[in-house]
Amino acid sequence: MLFCTVAFCLNAQTDLGDNPVWDYPVKQGMPEWSKLTTGVQKWEACQIPDEIMEALNTKDLVKICLNFPLFFDFALVDDERSGAGFTIKNFNGLSELSKRKDGVYELIKAYKEYPVLTQIQEKSSKDYFTPYRLPWIELLLADDAFIKQLNERESAELEQIVVEKYVRKVENMHVYYVWNIKKTFLLCAVNILRYSMNSITPEQQETIRRFIENYMFADETLLTEMSKIISGL
Repeated sequence: MLFCTVAFCLNAQTDLGDNPVWDYPVKQGMPEWSKLTTGVQKWEACQIPDEIMEALNTKDLVKICLNFPLFFDFALVDDERSGAGFTIKNFNGLSELSKRKDGVYELIKAYKEYPVLTQIQEKSSKDYFTPYRLPWIELLLADDAFIKQLNERESAELEQIVVEKYVRKVENMHVYYVWNIKKTFLLCAVNILRYSMNSITPEQQETIRRFIENYMFADETLLTEMSKIISGL
């Protein structure tokens, strides 16, 4: 599987704070970016140098990973989950994060702190892409590279955070829409399937399995059933 980054991909701004330890030297919006003519060239340009990677603490690494310029490539393929998995394997920042002992813990912390916006932002705003990065974090956490590393306590903590994000997204449907909320359902479903299936009814267990299996094509009925499950947690 190889991504072909298309011309209309998001011109993503980064939000690395006032004093970032490192930022991508080439990204969308820069003259140098337009000189990269293939997806492979763009992916190579976004890799973190080895000497920088070795010096990064995990919290800073998470922040840099969440600002990956090509993060939205997951939405440009037929299967978003495979797209996220591909990125984890082929972007060295996420590959490194998935191997660090505290990687998933720091990623959960970042997810908890990530804001749910109450209004659509202007394209010129630094927060314009925030609603797109939140489901990106959810897809990452739902991938086996991260979800399989959780212990019972972390799984329970993640479940609580997911429910809170879901409630906030529903309160702001004009910003997040069903496409976005589906990622919240997915993270919830994958977490329950791996760690707490015994806490729900057999009927709910079957719903979760069907949702995961049919994630990309989940119909309104299945989404409604998932909404009931997550609302009852």
